[in-house]
Amino acid sequence: MNKTDILDTVRFERMLKQLNESDGFGKEAGIKIVEISEGYAKAEIEISERHLNPGKSVHGGCIYTLADTVGGIAAWSRGGYIATTSGSINFLNPAIGCKKLIGVARELKYGKTISVYDIEILDENNRIIARVTNEYYNMSGKINL
Repeated sequence: MNKTDILDTVRFERMLKQLNESDGFGKEAGIKIVEISEGYAKAEIEISERHLNPGKSVHGGCIYTLADTVGGIAAWSRGGYIATTSGSINFLNPAIGCKKLIGVARELKYGKTISVYDIEILDENNRIIARVTNEYYNMSGKINL
């Protein structure tokens, strides 16, 4: 492992710690970030009664919250502040009887102003629940960690 790899590992560990200890909407929803690397993030949410809609399926808003959170963190991993500019979600399977949802975000394009991420939402059995494409605006300013 070279010096750059070590510095990146330390930076990503600091990001992971900061994200999981900070307050905010993602924490209130129960989202836990489990992995970060440049242009990539993985997060999980343990499903409870509060995440369900009247039909006992995980609420679509909860699924999109997980997607936007993990996508934003993948974009944030580049070291700058970001803001969601648009998102498109396709619900592919109902999230009924799930114990956990996992969000995985992968960078499709990192641009000077706009970055695009592909996000999959899976259940604990690796069944795809939703597919999301989000765009994030790369704001000025670097994150100090």
